[in-house]
Amino acid sequence: MSAIVSLLRVMTLRDADAITIESGRVPTLRRRGQVEALAMPALDEAMLGDFVAPLLAGKPLAGTLSLTYTDEGVTYPLTVEKTDSGLRLVVRRPAPAAKPPLQVPPVAPRPVLTAVPTAPAPRPMRSLDALAQLLSPAVAYARAREASDVILSSGQAPRMRVDGRVETVDVPIDDAELSACVAAFASNGPGVSHDVALELDGIRVRVNAFDHLGGHAIAARLVRERVPSLSELALPSELASIVEHRDGLVLVCGPTGSGKSTTLAALVEQLDQRRSAHVITLEDPIEYQFRPRRCLVHQRELGTHIPSFAAGLRSALREAPDVILLGELRDRETLAAALTAAETGHLVLATLHAPSAIGAIDRMIDAFPETQQRQVRSQLSACLRTIVTQYLLPRRDGGRVAAIELVPVTPAVANIIRKGELQTLPTAIQSGRDVGMIALERSLARLLDANLVTAKAVQRVANDPDLMAALAGKLR
Repeated sequence: MSAIVSLLRVMTLRDADAITIESGRVPTLRRRGQVEALAMPALDEAMLGDFVAPLLAGKPLAGTLSLTYTDEGVTYPLTVEKTDSGLRLVVRRPAPAAKPPLQVPPVAPRPVLTAVPTAPAPRPMRSLDALAQLLSPAVAYARAREASDVILSSGQAPRMRVDGRVETVDVPIDDAELSACVAAFASNGPGVSHDVALELDGIRVRVNAFDHLGGHAIAARLVRERVPSLSELALPSELASIVEHRDGLVLVCGPTGSGKSTTLAALVEQLDQRRSAHVITLEDPIEYQFRPRRCLVHQRELGTHIPSFAAGLRSALREAPDVILLGELRDRETLAAALTAAETGHLVLATLHAPSAIGAIDRMIDAFPETQQRQVRSQLSACLRTIVTQYLLPRRDGGRVAAIELVPVTPAVANIIRKGELQTLPTAIQSGRDVGMIALERSLARLLDANLVTAKAVQRVANDPDLMAALAGKLR
């Protein structure tokens, strides 16, 4: 029993979401959507049986049972299942312990004063003005260099990101002014980052202010003045068909800074050219400002127009939309609301931080408790329409170019999702060219063949170097 208890503590120490322990198999941790096998031998049936027996308290094990196990005051939710190969135990991360209520000594009664509740005070305009003055010189310099980001940090020279590389900016920044700007936005208390969108001399900027060990910092993302088209972004023409869907869920995935929000904006621009529709966007913060021609577009910002993405989604369902653009799928509540919207006749376009189609599906399913995951797989198989994963690579001649994995959810892919057989999805993608699938390696090979990127840049992204070598013949 002590071995299994030790495994539960390992799960907690490694901040894993769950641990799966099966008879005759090596235990595995699930962390951030990835499955990791522990470096230890498989556990035998007797060890699992000794651990589970006291929890069952004599009850027969039929099907799957949900139980709890408490160790040193920590309660772990778990499920036990009897399979053909033996016992299967799935233990999830314990919920954080609730703080005891504060004991307040009794005091003499005081007169009760009543007041009319008021809305939270808006952020003072002088805070925005000070932030604009602080950022303007560095942003202007970054725009001239066609940089994507500006980063200011206490005690450090300003930096900018050009073609993915971080470079120093020769612009003086006053640390006291930087600290004052960050402090002015600390309305939610210390230790919390704060977002705002600004326009500086015609340049739209998405700003995040935060504190850190060495003081304060600001990260500013420069946004294009107008929404680019898919062709301007050098994205495959196959992406244009995404906006033909009348309902369902479309995911744009990739790491931070890979251009997911820009691709979503380009898809809305493509939609605006093809048909009339009511589009509601939920963003944090608003980046591109759409100038629609055929569509009616309402843009709503987190913290200004909606309290949360999930609340904004629920509200949007009562606002007669055809298309809902969701800035990011962040938590279980937002995921559940997005699935509901996609199932009820709306086209939902959303971003998700995931490295591939498999990672995206895994992350969505793993966000839900074990007991709900079969139902979520069924929902996804029915409403998921397309998964786009993109990476930005530095071009040989300057700038960056996107490599794409495009996975339309065909009946075969839907069946893979429903059965939970995601290990077979790469084969389906490689063999699905006739139905519009683009494997990431094939997209990378096209970039190599066009001499747009270097083999070294491709090697950092490719999941299957052997396949890359077969497709392009240029990797060394």
